[in-house]
Amino acid sequence: MHQANDTLGNAYTVNHDASVTQIAHIIDAYLGSQATVMPLLDELLRTDPDMPMAICLRTYLLKLGSDPRLATPIQRGLDSLKALEGSLNPREKMHLQALTSWVANQLLATVETLEAILASYPRDMLALRLAHYLHFYAGSAKNMRASVTRSLNNWAPADPYYGYLLGMYSFGLEESGDYTQAERYGKQAIDFNPADIWAAHAVTHVFQMQERFAEGIQWIESLVPHWDEANGFVYHLHWHKALCHLGMRDNDGALSIYDTHLAKAVDDDFYLDTCNAASLLWRLEILGVDVGQRWQALQAISAARVSDSELIFSTLHYLMAPARLNDQATVDRALKSLLAWSQANTTQGDICREVGLPIANALINIGKGDAHQAANDLSAVADQIYLIGGSHAQRDLFTQIQQFSASHSHSH
Repeated sequence: MHQANDTLGNAYTVNHDASVTQIAHIIDAYLGSQATVMPLLDELLRTDPDMPMAICLRTYLLKLGSDPRLATPIQRGLDSLKALEGSLNPREKMHLQALTSWVANQLLATVETLEAILASYPRDMLALRLAHYLHFYAGSAKNMRASVTRSLNNWAPADPYYGYLLGMYSFGLEESGDYTQAERYGKQAIDFNPADIWAAHAVTHVFQMQERFAEGIQWIESLVPHWDEANGFVYHLHWHKALCHLGMRDNDGALSIYDTHLAKAVDDDFYLDTCNAASLLWRLEILGVDVGQRWQALQAISAARVSDSELIFSTLHYLMAPARLNDQATVDRALKSLLAWSQANTTQGDICREVGLPIANALINIGKGDAHQAANDLSAVADQIYLIGGSHAQRDLFTQIQQFSASHSHSH
């Protein structure tokens, strides 16, 4: 094996120089949320099976799936990388360290290592994107913005991935409340690459936060044609569009998006799809819409995943259907799992203990018809809900549930 550099000056340990071009292409597909990422990566690993960063990237992507059923292949990936430790270059050794922490669910240590990689290799786009994701699920808008800001000066518009960088910057700005700049950079990113769904997503958030709902709908509709190659993240944009319909008091429009796009996506069994579906049903019900049998349809997948201990954010969304349907057996199983998780010495375990359990109890109490207790559960942690991660728009649901419970707590 030998060292070869990509066009950004990052060194890779490879058997074939062509592997560097291939992994650059795969990182591009990953940044664009394209469905081809895994097949392309598997192809690269067939031609260069010992390429450390290819193994590392594949394991990172599995971990991003936030699915405990992937634990075995994740561990296998980590073991393969450790076996190659002697041949790793300094940057790859740091990636091994980041992966090791992440597999151990020590997210703060992981993000610290990723930021250390960026301090030495500011044009390591993979480290930047993963740090972006982990800051997001740590509920830290400030860090998400700062991370990209530190890197910006090291990139030029002619560099590969530059448009993606602007899209990430846009989202960090939006979550930090700087909507004007967020919109500017997000639209600039779309000018670079109209298929950049993360940049499209950032600008959608701006429209939502500023209650420019009609513009939000129009924006998404204008970009949908560019998302043919995109993975399931596209459903999350449909979810945002549904929220814009709710913002315009068009409940039927939102329900129709649910039926057309979100309901079927749940069968793919990717956590974000359930988050989209469950949170939209809650919002509709809070507005007094009869959602019929739609919760029942979510129940099967939710019940299977309600004991997940990857991201508290997604586990709380898996709990919504069982809680809403008052499915006692599933709820008991969920609580038992949450209690065990909250004893774990991991980043998400700590958040589960401090914020996750009270929110879970609130959801369960609403299902039982005890709105008063649910309102108390939520108001006790209102200032800490951001710790579960996700965006302002996603977490706003818990504020809505709190207000709804408070307003209904005296009517029972």
